[in-house]
Amino acid sequence: MLEKKLECNSNSMKDVFVISVEDIQNIALKEIGRKLSNDELHKVKKGIEFGLEFWEDIVICAIKEITK
Repeated sequence: MLEKKLECNSNSMKDVFVISVEDIQNIALKEIGRKLSNDELHKVKKGIEFGLEFWEDIVICAIKEITK
């Protein structure tokens, strides 16, 4: 799996975590030996969106964990 590093820019912080098409295609190459078609990318995007449906709860949990 690709490692994501959180970098903080003192001027502004736009994204905390991004999954790019390049990230997905690299994983596809590793797992199935080829890049995904546009239709397949769309389906993967929908699956990721479903998997992250409760992202706010995860953020709340992480905040509470570090502020104990």
